[in-house]
Amino acid sequence: MADYTHSSGNVFKDLGLPAPDERLAKAKLAYKINRLIADRGITQKEAADFLQLSRAKMTDLRNGRLNSFTIDNLFSLLGKLDHHIEIRVRPKSTQETQATINVALI
Repeated sequence: MADYTHSSGNVFKDLGLPAPDERLAKAKLAYKINRLIADRGITQKEAADFLQLSRAKMTDLRNGRLNSFTIDNLFSLLGKLDHHIEIRVRPKSTQETQATINVALI
């Protein structure tokens, strides 16, 4: 029988990377931005021009290299793509060991 480890649901946490919740949130936001661009059927250059990004930054976004993007930057890009951002703050439940950041895509 093969050995395996159950995932926490956050690959960045499973890999022991710093700020795993923020990394996962940024990855989900970038995924949504890339889907919206693909749905519009525009080229990477057209998307970069529309979003006012350099082609290098657009390439980083497309390839998931998100270190130079803040969550606020990604929110701004979603706004340019006519999407509303909703932030909900709630108390940590008794089952949660620590407070987390979660992004739900609709």
